[in-house]
Amino acid sequence: MYNKILVAVDGSENALRAVKEAVRLAEGNPAAQITLITVVPPVDMFFGYGEIWLTVRQETRQKALEKVMQKATEVLDQAKQAAEMAEGAAGQVETVIQIGDPAQAIVEYAGKEGYEVIVMGRRGTGLLQELLLGSVSHKVMQLAPCPVLLVR
Repeated sequence: MYNKILVAVDGSENALRAVKEAVRLAEGNPAAQITLITVVPPVDMFFGYGEIWLTVRQETRQKALEKVMQKATEVLDQAKQAAEMAEGAAGQVETVIQIGDPAQAIVEYAGKEGYEVIVMGRRGTGLLQELLLGSVSHKVMQLAPCPVLLVR
């Protein structure tokens, strides 16, 4: 039985299934804490890099950040509603937004906050695409300080 469950969400159907699985894991445990985490890339990634760097006024960056954070909040709200609607929802559901590389941010947050399990959806890519590009779930499995449950 897990007391601290971290669920990575990105707005996909797989992520919502992961939320429901996390609720199932917490079922019957009033002390269980489910934290929904979503990770957004740094705003500067949207404006280029290196020699191609675009000079963008600070207001433009701020507006971009606001839009990204708004979308992240919407993703978390949708996941939180799914958790609250699932039968047997127990304990407390929190939400967290991190900025950075998704896999690295999830792993670091899980380690820093002492989570006992990470639950996340598995992206449905083919083997070749996963070998070439990698996936967040694969990276999290390799780096996580705790068990990782992948939900199809």
